Amino acid sequence: MNHIKVNLKVIGIITVVILALIGGYVYIQIGPYDKNSNKEIVVEIPNGSTLTDVSDVLKENKLIKNKTLFKLVAKFKPTENGVKAGKYLLKQSYSNSKILDILIEGKFYNDGIKITIPEGSTYKEVVKILTDKGIGKTEVYEKLINNPKEFYNEFSYLNEKDIKSLEGFLYPDTYYFNKDDSEKEVLSAMLKRFNQIYTDKLKEQQKKMGLTLQQVVNLASIIEKEAVLDEDRPMIASVFYNRLDIDMPLQSDATIQYAFDERKDRVMYKDLKIDSPYNSYVNKGLPPTPISNPGVKSIEAALNPADTDYLYFVATMEGKNNYSKTYEEHLKHVESYKEERDKLNQEKSEK
Repeated sequence: MNHIKVNLKVIGIITVVILALIGGYVYIQIGPYDKNSNKEIVVEIPNGSTLTDVSDVLKENKLIKNKTLFKLVAKFKPTENGVKAGKYLLKQSYSNSKILDILIEGKFYNDGIKITIPEGSTYKEVVKILTDKGIGKTEVYEKLINNPKEFYNEFSYLNEKDIKSLEGFLYPDTYYFNKDDSEKEVLSAMLKRFNQIYTDKLKEQQKKMGLTLQQVVNLASIIEKEAVLDEDRPMIASVFYNRLDIDMPLQSDATIQYAFDERKDRVMYKDLKIDSPYNSYVNKGLPPTPISNPGVKSIEAALNPADTDYLYFVATMEGKNNYSKTYEEHLKHVESYKEERDKLNQEKSEK
């Protein structure tokens, strides 16, 4: 009996030792390829790669020790879309788990020319940013921007009868391009980004409101130009919707600015009479095209306006807006703004 107890104890100890050895082996195998290495390695995961393909690439580049255990770790990583194809900068000191986090989140390595498109840029401003960096030619960009049909195969959302231009759909973000990238490839990257941010939730809200995509982006582009603070975007949207509902001109200085070759410091009274389809003081409804490329917050505001009865708004010196239901009340806010502005200018001149 004692021999049996001894044998069971020995077996238990051996089992624990074996499990400890296996655990230690697994821990080492899924850890860094070389924890003391600072070596950086650029790898590219091709489109359509399976997890086996990914593990092959990583093993060949000496970033993981064991392909089977790497795939096992991946099984425990909660993700909907898996590893994203693209180029990555990885280190031999990264564990399997850290490498997977980078590949799943799509933290791509970009070695091209960095291009940042600010929110509210017009297509002409976008083109200038690109060509100033030596990426593409102005005339080619303009031809493509004014011919959305060139992109129907890749971006079916553009195939709507009221979309006549890519203005509004060149999503403002940071991109990386090479000088040998074609103009169409560059514009496609921006259109792809728009498609990513215009989620199913936004599409559902658009459908619920009975609007076309063009109408949403058109109004969002005006909101983008009129708003300074995020909190004002839904309020501004409500003012414009209220005006559209009663067939009242939008009367937005931003649409008039779009008609000029160069933006003015301030829209003058005489400018309100210019003959242009973008003159929203003379013409009712939305302008023919968006007047800028809006960010997602302005798009969300266009789809989720505040519930108000306001028909007017004017800026304050603090960057906020004063809203009014009547023209008389609006004139008081305008006068107050002018007084504050003149006082500030006077103080500056005295210094």
